[in-house]
Amino acid sequence: MVNEFKSDRVVRATAWLLLIGLSLAMMILGQQLFIPLTWSLLFAFILFPFCDWMEGKKIGRTWSSLIATLLFTILSGVVLFYLVYQSVRILQQEGAVYDTISQAYENMRMWFYDKLGLEIFHPKEGAQFGSDSLGRVINFAAREISSIGKNIVTITLIPMFLFFLLLYRGLAWKFTRTRYEGKQLEQLETFYTKSQYSIQNYLWGTLILTGVTAAMAFVILLLFGIKYAFFFSIFIGILNLIPYIGNLAAFVVVLLFVYVTKHDIGLTIFCGLALYSANLMQENFLRPKLVGDKMKMNAMVVFTAVILGGMIWGFSGMVLFIPLLGVLKSLFESHPDLKVYGIFFETGDEPDSD
Repeated sequence: MVNEFKSDRVVRATAWLLLIGLSLAMMILGQQLFIPLTWSLLFAFILFPFCDWMEGKKIGRTWSSLIATLLFTILSGVVLFYLVYQSVRILQQEGAVYDTISQAYENMRMWFYDKLGLEIFHPKEGAQFGSDSLGRVINFAAREISSIGKNIVTITLIPMFLFFLLLYRGLAWKFTRTRYEGKQLEQLETFYTKSQYSIQNYLWGTLILTGVTAAMAFVILLLFGIKYAFFFSIFIGILNLIPYIGNLAAFVVVLLFVYVTKHDIGLTIFCGLALYSANLMQENFLRPKLVGDKMKMNAMVVFTAVILGGMIWGFSGMVLFIPLLGVLKSLFESHPDLKVYGIFFETGDEPDSD
């Protein structure tokens, strides 16, 4: 009897491992399909209430889905065009910025050598690698060109998937009610309700938080007289979508730009302190009110999801794996046999009850 129980546990564990491995393999191999599809699903959750409102005004589902998709495409296209346009304008100053960074690096290199006797690699020393360096540059350029092509495909597919998801949004629910009944249907209803409510509230809260973050950063950069304050405020707001890593990366880029354009270390430090203070206010006061506990998970789970998402889907994975994790959490909480696994998502704020 004991051997049969152990054998059953081994079979179940093996099945779960195979399922996880197969899911990861599908996400990696099929990322050209799953990335735009997941982005579209996320945006669809935001646009569902808007489509329902239009249908309540006697607008047909096809037209409401088309109008919502067009409005979303135009708005996101304007934002994307602005970011690309401003990036090009800033890169036009690449020569001056590069010279300043090179001089700062040279000063730091000499300081380490004079004070500590440490010799730090100098970029010019890399010239001796010759053709090997050229090969690395060519490979890097090829990867970047390939990445641009993939991104264009992703951007093109998102509005198409979004329209179809809005148009046929009732089919999944209709299939569920037709296929299941009784307790299984009740569990699936609980899962759908929790998932939709959590994701919609999380997304709306995150969007508002992104806007508030960008507005706060814009005021701070404007007060310090930083060029392209509006562009960098949007840049900070967008990277804020990535927990833990996004803010750090945004601050490094912005403060580096501040230093190389203002040539004032004191101003750079004070600007960094102001941005950091705004970030503390946002994380401790605004985020709990706007996002709340709709996706409440412990920091280790969230951080692991960000890293794993970045490894599998790049920037998209860093953003998308958080709501996907929320769906997984809702699945665990709505299924009696899986509810115990929801313990791994707990924050540990409450003491264990005896």
